[in-house]
Amino acid sequence: MIYEKIELEENESVLKLARQHWFIIVAQLFGTLIMLLAPFFILFVVMLMPDQLLPFNLNLEAYMPIIIFGITFWSLLAVMAGFAIWTHYYLDLWVITDRRIIVIEQISFFNRKVSSFRLERLQDIKFSVNGIIPTFLNFGTVRAQTAGELENNFESASLPNPQEIQSVIQKATDIRLRYLGSLHTIIE
Repeated sequence: MIYEKIELEENESVLKLARQHWFIIVAQLFGTLIMLLAPFFILFVVMLMPDQLLPFNLNLEAYMPIIIFGITFWSLLAVMAGFAIWTHYYLDLWVITDRRIIVIEQISFFNRKVSSFRLERLQDIKFSVNGIIPTFLNFGTVRAQTAGELENNFESASLPNPQEIQSVIQKATDIRLRYLGSLHTIIE
């Protein structure tokens, strides 16, 4: 998996992995499936009722190589779109450890953005669930704000069970801050 390539610090452990909710990829792939089947449906309707649909006499057999090429090209585009959707879903990931949060965003096929911030820099973590379907299926947006100048906001939409993600991050942050506070006391 993609998170196995992330180098963890010594004694750092992964608490939770979060990808987009399954409903998002199913909805997107359903749209791609309709896109894939549309030319076959149109061809079927035209072949079934050519006289009613076309005002002029069209010999489909003469244009069959062009029709096959067009349908094949369209199908190839639809399958490529499906693979792009799956790749984006599979490679977008939140990795929550006991020391930091790593956000991996696959922007396009050859463009990935990996961001990381330490839990002790966390200023605010909140989630929102908006809409009927997200409420029933329990997915929403998680936003984390850090104390830093560069890129201090991390946001991902459609994460499953956002309140659990917020809770895991908040508990890990509290434990980490207590640990660092006790180290600071020992050093003094």
